[in-house]
Amino acid sequence: MDERKNQAGAAGHPLPEAPIVGREPQLGELLERAAAVLAARTPRAVTVLGGAGVGKSRLLSEFLVRLRAREPRWRVLKTQVRPGGSALGPVQRLLKARFGLLDVADTEAARARVREQVEAVLGDRRSEEFLHFLGAYLGLEFPGTPFARAVEETAAERRAVGRAVLRRFLELDAREQPLLLLVEDLHYAPEDTLDLFHCLATGLQEGPVLLLFGARPELLARRGDWFDGGSGKARHDRLDLAPLGPDEAAQLVERLLGAWLPEVPEALIDAAVDEAGGNPYLLRQIVRSFAEHGVVHFEPGGRASVRLDRLDEAHLPLDVEQAIGARIASLAPAERELLERAAALGGVFWLGALVAIERHGARPPELWGGQDSLATHYEQMLDDLAERDFVLRMPDSTLPGEIEYAFRHNLERELLARLAPPAERRSHQRVLAEWLQARLPEPDEAQCEMLAQAYEAGGVGHAAARFYLEAAERARARYANRKAAEYFGRGLALLGEEDAVARLQALHDHGDVLQLDGRNEEALAAFQEMLQLAWRLDLRAKGGVAHNRIGRLYRSIGRLREAMRHLGTALALFEASGDERGIASTLDDIGKVHWMRGDYETAERFTLQALERRRALGDDRGVALGYNNLGIVYQDSGRFAEALEAFQQALELRRSIDDLPGIAQSLNNLGTVYQDRGEHERAAELYREALQVARRVGDRMRQAVVLTNLGESEYRRGRPKEAIEVLREAERLSEGLGDLILEGEILRGLAKAHLLARDETRAREYIDAAIDRFERAGGEPFLGVALRTFAEISAEAGWGGEEHERAQQAFERAMAIFEQLGNDVELLRTAEAYASFLERHAASDADAAARARKLRERAEAIRGRLHESGERSLAALRDESTQPTAPRPGS
Repeated sequence: MDERKNQAGAAGHPLPEAPIVGREPQLGELLERAAAVLAARTPRAVTVLGGAGVGKSRLLSEFLVRLRAREPRWRVLKTQVRPGGSALGPVQRLLKARFGLLDVADTEAARARVREQVEAVLGDRRSEEFLHFLGAYLGLEFPGTPFARAVEETAAERRAVGRAVLRRFLELDAREQPLLLLVEDLHYAPEDTLDLFHCLATGLQEGPVLLLFGARPELLARRGDWFDGGSGKARHDRLDLAPLGPDEAAQLVERLLGAWLPEVPEALIDAAVDEAGGNPYLLRQIVRSFAEHGVVHFEPGGRASVRLDRLDEAHLPLDVEQAIGARIASLAPAERELLERAAALGGVFWLGALVAIERHGARPPELWGGQDSLATHYEQMLDDLAERDFVLRMPDSTLPGEIEYAFRHNLERELLARLAPPAERRSHQRVLAEWLQARLPEPDEAQCEMLAQAYEAGGVGHAAARFYLEAAERARARYANRKAAEYFGRGLALLGEEDAVARLQALHDHGDVLQLDGRNEEALAAFQEMLQLAWRLDLRAKGGVAHNRIGRLYRSIGRLREAMRHLGTALALFEASGDERGIASTLDDIGKVHWMRGDYETAERFTLQALERRRALGDDRGVALGYNNLGIVYQDSGRFAEALEAFQQALELRRSIDDLPGIAQSLNNLGTVYQDRGEHERAAELYREALQVARRVGDRMRQAVVLTNLGESEYRRGRPKEAIEVLREAERLSEGLGDLILEGEILRGLAKAHLLARDETRAREYIDAAIDRFERAGGEPFLGVALRTFAEISAEAGWGGEEHERAQQAFERAMAIFEQLGNDVELLRTAEAYASFLERHAASDADAAARARKLRERAEAIRGRLHESGERSLAALRDESTQPTAPRPGS
């Protein structure tokens, strides 16, 4: 019989859905975990790991069938990560499924539906805040509340708040109906997507939520921390899916062939099992190969028989790659061409885009009535290919009104994509981009990224740049700074020198998100390029902005002299261009540099000037910030009454505009004043109130800052056990926020607390970790203080040994840092701490006594340089344990 005829006969007898064989233990484990989530009403995560073709999707599909049969209350939301897809796409599809938006094209209707359902879940005024942040994930804009606007202006909090809102919404949503989130093919996810799902898996605190991930083992090569715990109550379990054993593989082959044959010969089963190595995908393709090569022979009436004499001619694939090649080779030329075009578009594609590709370059009819048999022909071909497991017709399309398909197996898609010539792939991508853009008049972030990728692959650089920059702005708005930086970088690279004005703004925004992500050197390069472009175009205000941002960056890493040079230049440029807001902001920034140097009188003068200008501009938020900064200057000048008054004014103004993050900050700062005055009970009351406000808005960053200060209060009162407990909670909250300075300060506090508890080993471990954080962040002032703490810990080991040498080296390095920074206050503290260390052993070591005298003399010289109004009391300056480091994290 002709082999092609037998292939046609086999195509008329498709294989059934692969039965579940050998997976009962794994199914039982998944069902047990789901039952535990319901019983305890606590969240849990499971990641199913297995190689290509091992049956992850089949296992998860069967699990959902059994779960719904056992407990129909579960609300199941599914998504799949697509190779090369948008970082936002997977969570966006989950939320669109949750709110029933997959078939809603009208933006206003979508907003109304989301608002209605969010209000039903929350039932209070917080819905506006939730809508703003959830809308960012959905690509829908909702008006920002004062809280949302404040967070958008607070760099340290941007990344955390959007995730905190999503996490809290899922917790509240699950109260009414248990929630299962299923994410397949997670190994294809970009880093931001992995960060988000890891945040959910480790940060959920309450509610019956089950997170279920399917991934290949290479996920762990990228993310060794994937199963690390977080601050929440969720447990994250690992479930490995191995190939089937010989008996299980034989059972699967027998059941597959049993769909065609009344009796399956052992020789046929053994041949398949020997070749497949227990891989279910490969077993299925081998069975298909039996039919296509006539080993299983189909008669015209539908009956099948076995011809074992053809077994040696069947050319069975030895591995998955050969099986895929054989599958592709079995396609008819028209089918293969269609799938090659589809593969060039990605893991998901649309019928309409394939029609557009076919029409590209063709002449239109003289009269076009909108009817086209090509779409019908392609649809029939794709439905036939779906029956043969090449593609899957999606029940809901991400483009309303368009028929969407996905490849069943990404490995097959990858091979098909490689078969098309590069020029042809570029042409297909360009047509796809144009086709998509015509259907997406207001694209969201995921859609902007999709358009940018398509235009870039299609060789249309200027259009790709435009959509990457639009995606960057949307990512920035949802606090995804790392992803925004990636988008800006790709957009700028494609933009080139074609559009100087667009490049100028993009450089500023790129530098901003890079700095927020802790990539200071890259941020500096972006601001310097912005400055060069502003100078070339003679744009003084933009040049002022560039110098201002460079100055702020230098200030943040402790390079105060460079900071002052650039801030002074920024001020001059803003004055020359009449930019009042720029002037006010830069005056405030200059004041902060003087504060960090310990020149409190000058810091006060500049801060007051900035405050007056902000009053004149009617900028209530800026005025409140000015009072806050003024309070910090007064506090570090030892003028506690004036600091209290300034912080109180900031608090009242922030309450009047409902600035909840600002309220938490002001309460925290008031607490630090009382703490510096030794009024620890009052300080603790304010910290607890600040903590309550921060928890109300889901502000993990502020919670961690407040807890850090509360922990310091505890160890100052000689309560190391309580300090350690509070600081560990701060440590858990800080995980995933990406603020290395905050993490370092928490670790430094834990080191101090353990030193107080006489646990020098743990104290050293914590201070080593703190130093690592400050070095990675480039936080020189904090690093200097941490080195001083390291020296104090090493000094406890005694004199004359290795620890004594380490203490001296740490003191010397800390002093060098503060000398370079021009930070006289911290240099004074370090000199006196170093002198005290040496004086303890001066009686037995003449060199130590001489060095201690020189340090005391130097300390007095430094003290003399400090202006009288800027000095603290002698006792405060001599005893670091009575006051915070400068600057404070979060202030």
